[in-house]
Amino acid sequence: MTSRIRIFVVDDEKDLTDLLHYQLGKEGFEVKFSNNPFEALGKARDFNPELIILDVMMPDLDGFQLLRMIRSDNLLQKVPVIMLTAKSGVEHRIKGLEQGADDYLGKPFDSQELILRIRSILKRLADQSNDTNSRIMLGKLVLDEEDHSISIAGDKIDFTLTEFKLIHYFLKRKGRVQTRDNLLLGVWKFDTEVETRTVDVHIRRVRKKIADSGLEIETIRGVGYRLGEKIT
Repeated sequence: MTSRIRIFVVDDEKDLTDLLHYQLGKEGFEVKFSNNPFEALGKARDFNPELIILDVMMPDLDGFQLLRMIRSDNLLQKVPVIMLTAKSGVEHRIKGLEQGADDYLGKPFDSQELILRIRSILKRLADQSNDTNSRIMLGKLVLDEEDHSISIAGDKIDFTLTEFKLIHYFLKRKGRVQTRDNLLLGVWKFDTEVETRTVDVHIRRVRKKIADSGLEIETIRGVGYRLGEKIT
């Protein structure tokens, strides 16, 4: 029997976690949840999920704080995270993406949209696992798709799932200009209605992480971005 994809939900609203437990269960996922953010990390480690859905607005310990804990945890740091929030301001979305969220959805949300986003992220993971070209080397950077790692001058650097996908996309297209829409479609698999600010946030984060690699992501004004080797 094929094992089901495990999804862990963290939200202080029991009605919502009960609803997601039911709806995601109907889609064939194995779901566990926590209504207490202080217990969530331990429960998630025990469950070993393949994706986490995380609410932002929770008392005492909010979703941003919990996300930082997840990204610092040896067992959970690579698990993709979708954040939920009742606040519609773009600053919350940007903050979540900057701290390592892979996607963001505002409340109230349509359950089918959430399921589509879950499947999109899981498809990216599967695509990475099935890719036969295991290593890409450029400058001082080595990307190993087999163990999902990136090292610079021999030192391993932590990349989130989306950051890894983004730098991989650029490495495969070195020297070619990529528009924001191309990146959204190629990396996020979303249509062009998703905000292009999402791309800019991830570009900033990746630039910092590859600063010592001998590579740079150049901004082509009015067009997009291009990865190349630094000119010294």
